[in-house]
Amino acid sequence: GYKILNHIAWFKVNPPPNLSCRYFTHSTETIIWAAKNKDSRHFFNYPLMKKMNNDKQMLSLWSIKAPGSAEKIYGKHPTQKPIELLDRIVKASTKTGDIVLDPFSGSGTTGVAAYKEGRQYIGIELEEEYLKTSIKRLKDEFDSIKYGKEKGKS
Repeated sequence: GYKILNHIAWFKVNPPPNLSCRYFTHSTETIIWAAKNKDSRHFFNYPLMKKMNNDKQMLSLWSIKAPGSAEKIYGKHPTQKPIELLDRIVKASTKTGDIVLDPFSGSGTTGVAAYKEGRQYIGIELEEEYLKTSIKRLKDEFDSIKYGKEKGKS
């Protein structure tokens, strides 16, 4: 099985309100960083994470705003993550040129973060509506991106 490397708590500093008023406001999500198995090697960019955290070790509690309306211009996805969150994950755990796989690509935020950081990206999405959203977003942000088939070929 997988080897759990870290549990990271993402604290949404601006969570959506709890409209039912019957529960605590949902303001955290858990990110699980895992390796393929106990013998797998993994990459961790410790120096960059420390630099990004004012020369202190990066904690496993990340305070990052939930995506605002500017990040949702391509459509609303119920679990869209902010680019800042995915950018940190990509920088922390991959090297330039690595392949980033997102089996639940949703609105394409992981793809945007991967390409901005010089990584390759493979996104998988079951829902056609979100697949179209992510393709449009990625094409608009990076017009040379290949998706499925080479651009201009059928």
